[in-house]
Amino acid sequence: MTLIDVVDSLRLNAIGLMAGMAAAAACSFLGVYVVLRRIVFVGAALAQVAGAGIALAFLIGPLLAGVAHRLMHVSGPLPHVGMALERLVRDPLAVSLLVTVLAAALLAKPAMGAAAARDARIGMTYLAASALSLVFIVRSPKGLDDVRELLDGNIVAVLNGDLIQMVVVFALVALTHAAFYRQILFVSFDPEMAATQGFRVRRWEQLFFATLAVVISVAISKAGLVAVFAYLVFPAATALRLVRRMGAAFAVSVALGIVATIAGYVVALLADLPTSPPTIGVLCAFWLAASVYRWRRPLE
Repeated sequence: MTLIDVVDSLRLNAIGLMAGMAAAAACSFLGVYVVLRRIVFVGAALAQVAGAGIALAFLIGPLLAGVAHRLMHVSGPLPHVGMALERLVRDPLAVSLLVTVLAAALLAKPAMGAAAARDARIGMTYLAASALSLVFIVRSPKGLDDVRELLDGNIVAVLNGDLIQMVVVFALVALTHAAFYRQILFVSFDPEMAATQGFRVRRWEQLFFATLAVVISVAISKAGLVAVFAYLVFPAATALRLVRRMGAAFAVSVALGIVATIAGYVVALLADLPTSPPTIGVLCAFWLAASVYRWRRPLE
């Protein structure tokens, strides 16, 4: 494949590429909080829960479709309910969002006593979601082929409406974090001091976890579980090896996620691969390069 062919392919897959860049930017931004707060496994657990939510939507889809069909052929307000259910069947994101936000509320609840209690909740959530994902997909009419799509994503198949949906959701999350940046940052890294100054720590903690759950759910539904988890970890970990200031860390993390997505797309086109593996490979290369740079020139 020549350079011209690559450029033409990128142009033809522009919507998918932009969707991948949007997912990378949103996850890489929140990943700075995830890495600094040492809650990487919370991200893993929520990603797995979001995947289980999509698998659950696959399983109950035919049942909901049958109910929707019956409701749409009766009188009264029930046909509107049937149309809502029909839209739910077509897009598993709503189910994934619901279960992921509920799981985030559980994980955001402060541990009573020791930190081990929260770690136990995270581990149990991850294991339960993993087991349920397999059960749901095995029992669903779509079958095991959807496991691969769930893990690798199908970003190239994203439609214009899907892209708009992603951009709107991520923009709302970005606006929320911009409006409450000081509160979320303070509560995230010094909750005891925040509590003494009158901050409602638990509410701000729940807000952060809710935005994390929303971003993960929306991103996984398009980009896949593995890629989303990589976006949550690699760009932030790399940025924090290069810069010290929080503002710079957010900017560098987002930039690395976007650049890796573009590079991964190009490699995937050249090597005829899914987009996730080469993108993660590029992210890993960035992290290794930053580690070498940090080793040679430590931050002062």
